Amino acid sequence: MPEIPNLFVTPHAVEQFQERIAPMNCSRARHFILKGIHQATDVKLLPDGETLRIRTRRPFPFEFRAFCVFDAERGHFVVTTIVRGESNAARQRKRRAAARAANGQQAERPE
Repeated sequence: MPEIPNLFVTPHAVEQFQERIAPMNCSRARHFILKGIHQATDVKLLPDGETLRIRTRRPFPFEFRAFCVFDAERGHFVVTTIVRGESNAARQRKRRAAARAANGQQAERPE
């Protein structure tokens, strides 16, 4: 991943990491967020053109997605929130759908 200079981690992002990923003190959570972002290779620019979605993967100890927005006032990117990574969630949904199809069941659709 390209180096992002002056990356700021918001208190909200730290709180979300502590609640959703791993309970630990603020400075340690901030350290893991920054370390994970700098080691990540899965970086995607979202359709709004201003938000980066950065996904960490194993062997990094925590899988999460960090959302970073460029803050014009600060002049650099800001980590706004952290969500659980769960990289296998899409595969699990596909397997369940395939199993239902194999058993002759149709997926329930809300009307």
